Amino acid sequence: MKLAYINYYFDDDLVLPDYFNRYPSIHGWCKSVSDSKIDVTVYQRFNENHSFIKEGVQYKLIYDGLKNNPESWRNTRRFHSNIVNDKPDIIHINSFDYLYQGYHLKRLLSESRIVFQHHAEKCQRGLKKYFGRYCSNYADGFIFSSKFLYEEWIRTGSISPAKNFIEIIENSTNFVRKELPNSGEYKELSGEPVLLWVGRLNENKDPVTLLTGFKMFLNDFPKAKLYMIYSETDLENEILKITGSSEKLQNSVKLLGKINHPLLNNYYNCADYFVSASHYEGSGYSLIESMACGVIPIVTDIPSFRTITKNGKAGVLWQKGNPESFYEKAKEIINKDKNIQRKIVGEIFDSDLSFDSISRKAGNFYREILNN
Repeated sequence: MKLAYINYYFDDDLVLPDYFNRYPSIHGWCKSVSDSKIDVTVYQRFNENHSFIKEGVQYKLIYDGLKNNPESWRNTRRFHSNIVNDKPDIIHINSFDYLYQGYHLKRLLSESRIVFQHHAEKCQRGLKKYFGRYCSNYADGFIFSSKFLYEEWIRTGSISPAKNFIEIIENSTNFVRKELPNSGEYKELSGEPVLLWVGRLNENKDPVTLLTGFKMFLNDFPKAKLYMIYSETDLENEILKITGSSEKLQNSVKLLGKINHPLLNNYYNCADYFVSASHYEGSGYSLIESMACGVIPIVTDIPSFRTITKNGKAGVLWQKGNPESFYEKAKEIINKDKNIQRKIVGEIFDSDLSFDSISRKAGNFYREILNN
């Protein structure tokens, strides 16, 4: 079986040496599928042409003269010509933003099967919704990280319901649980317990609600520490005002800012609990990374987090936007045996969230679509 794994978007400032650091999930998915005896080629729109093989996966980075993110109505003919020549059996397109491009590619490769993978895109409205639904009629299958998200797209009429569907988490990680030496920068992550935030500081991630709940939590656990790692800083000034106005928070919240991604493995291994206040996620990559390291989730009760934690079997789920809910659920999980909770987290990661799990599910789905 020949699989074409397609990415229409690339960052404007991206250079080849940074490709795998910027997009680690691409190689993670493709290598895991390739290891299951599927011939995988990645077709990536890019700012220059490159062709190479990495760990059994063929990469074709293609410059087609268009901007880094083609409009939803743009027919990327030059890019598609490279795919047509290779005649893949399965075409895997990342993002529902490119339903129109997939429609054109299907017309060029009528015997190939096309699968779209959802990556946090919101349901379209108005004419865009009907345009996308029309194009989705030419798809052969859909991959969502959560059946709840899939059902929302069906319920709103955003995609055709008469297609194959599978629930597979967007990606996994090679991060592992390990013991760290009690020295160097990681020694500073001390607290009883240590809570870790990894995510942007924006309204969707809702750090303000989290800090409000954490302040209440400190009344019961005054030795707790919350460490916040983030790249985008939309609400950083507001967070600084909140922490600066409370002696409790000032002593217990540490803003670490941006950390190079490979180093995150060590930070996760210093934490007891991973916290998130997200209102919406396509999956939850930081949550998955943390669980690979045995960190116990205290995250919001949203569809993707329900799937990842198996409805709160790993850690606890709390009501988004509700600081009292965070306080109550955090108190609940911290009063449970930490070693038992870590064991549950590890078992769920291995069975549902690992690359082995992804390759098994994805491979079976591709074969099912070919057989149909």
